[in-house]
Amino acid sequence: MKQLFSGNPQSEWGNKIIKDLVFIKRKGRYPITYKVYSPLGSVFLLLTISFPVLINGISNANGMAKFALAGMLFCMFVGVSTSLYQLFQVFSFRKIQTAFHLQANQDMLKKFLQSQHLAFTQHPDAPEVFMILSKNLSMRGDFREVMIFITDDKQILVNSHFSGNKLFITPPSKHYKQMANRLREWVKIHATAPTSQSVTLTQN
Repeated sequence: MKQLFSGNPQSEWGNKIIKDLVFIKRKGRYPITYKVYSPLGSVFLLLTISFPVLINGISNANGMAKFALAGMLFCMFVGVSTSLYQLFQVFSFRKIQTAFHLQANQDMLKKFLQSQHLAFTQHPDAPEVFMILSKNLSMRGDFREVMIFITDDKQILVNSHFSGNKLFITPPSKHYKQMANRLREWVKIHATAPTSQSVTLTQN
């Protein structure tokens, strides 16, 4: 992650994640709302109109025109597929399986974040929700990476998104993937199966 935001992180919390917390734990993703369905519907409508036109044009064209129309169709397919994949990445949480229940996972995640020297905050109304907020990554406006951790029974969920981007889908960064993999490996190495609800951690 980039250098962490040093302001008041609680001001960045919204109520939406608490409202959707039960759904996220059960489904492993954010709920898809009308704000997502609306642009997807527009894209689908555009495809249903343009796709038959391009297919008809390809079948009737010759030479370079046919090649150009086929290239346009291919680029359209790649663009739509990439956007859908990025949308899936933004809405989905990476699931890290553990042998522990909520409180033990919560304690373990705290130890992991502290071992990585990362500043974090817990949601004031839901202590099982953790957040890491980067510094502003843009010279204009406010654009930050927000990494969310949710502890639950037998699992820790990890998601990353960028705040301040209203027009485009920005996929999670490589830092998020590295962090999720690092946490997964850390859990395997440091946590031993406890006989009680407490977590036993090996020393480095």
